[in-house]
Amino acid sequence: MNDAGPVLRDIHLPPASWWPPAPGWWILAGLLVLLVAASAWWLRRRTRTHVVQLALREIAQLEAAFESSRDAAALAAGASRLLRRVARRVEPAAASTGGDAWREFVHRRAADERIASELDTLATASFQRQPRIDATKLLDALRRWCTHALRAPHPASDVAGRRDARQ
Repeated sequence: MNDAGPVLRDIHLPPASWWPPAPGWWILAGLLVLLVAASAWWLRRRTRTHVVQLALREIAQLEAAFESSRDAAALAAGASRLLRRVARRVEPAAASTGGDAWREFVHRRAADERIASELDTLATASFQRQPRIDATKLLDALRRWCTHALRAPHPASDVAGRRDARQ
């Protein structure tokens, strides 16, 4: 027997490998994915809210201009321009339509029938020299329509839904 004791071998570590990563790396990757998803959600929500605020600010400017000038034709023209710009933002193809297609788009994006019927007055107001418009109702309907249309789901889901309904 050996008086020095048993013969010990040195510690042998397995070769280092990059896969599978340690649990800490999995946690870090999960947090990173969560952070990216939360940032994308926040940015999208902020953009939508900002666009709605811009539309509401322009409606307030239209209201102030009408209060000072009492020009119903200018109010109708400004409201129509804003409606077209919001439509271009919501569904680009709809902004270039006219007649019944435009009316159907406005009605489809309206929260209720009262708003849609109030916005129908804009279709005839541009052809009248002195249109008879209830400015308070028109501006309220415009506010509600813009808010509802800009906060609604993306139009691609509406297109897919209409295709499914036709089949």
